[in-house]
Amino acid sequence: MNAKPAANNFPKLHNAMWPGLVGKKSMGGAEPDLALDTMLDLTAKADVGGVKFDGVDIFLNNPHTDIDVSDDGLKALADKVRSKGLVIGSVVAPVWFFGTAMGEQEKRDGWLNCVRKTVRAAAKLRELGVRPYGVVRIDSAIGVTAWDADPKANTKLIAKTFREAGKKQTAWQQKFYKK
Repeated sequence: MNAKPAANNFPKLHNAMWPGLVGKKSMGGAEPDLALDTMLDLTAKADVGGVKFDGVDIFLNNPHTDIDVSDDGLKALADKVRSKGLVIGSVVAPVWFFGTAMGEQEKRDGWLNCVRKTVRAAAKLRELGVRPYGVVRIDSAIGVTAWDADPKANTKLIAKTFREAGKKQTAWQQKFYKK
């Protein structure tokens, strides 16, 4: 059968970049990190019956992309991804390293600041034209055991922190997204 593969309009097919880091040396694991260039090359070359990846989802964490990456660094990343014929979709906020959506105010402030930085990077990538769609992926950054100590109160606090991020989102969008 010589069936031609269908165009992959929706859903878009993306390769997640964080498996190149999670469980690897830079994150305390035993396996070597997979370089971003290697992951992009493998993603661009992957082809299963004519179906290819549309893009990648990135994790703002070293050694791939520091959360405090400069605009020039984001431009270099955009150029690199674009040169492979790919786009960037989801941008994952590395909230686990900065705080939690639950607990003391200092932890929640660290979590909110991480989300703010991720929104800034995602907005810049969109402005650079390499991120035509996608979300900023967040997580409560709290383990089940800690949450389970008081599920009702902890769920309320997590929801409050997420709402605060949502309220701040409007201000962040005005600052980072050009209209």
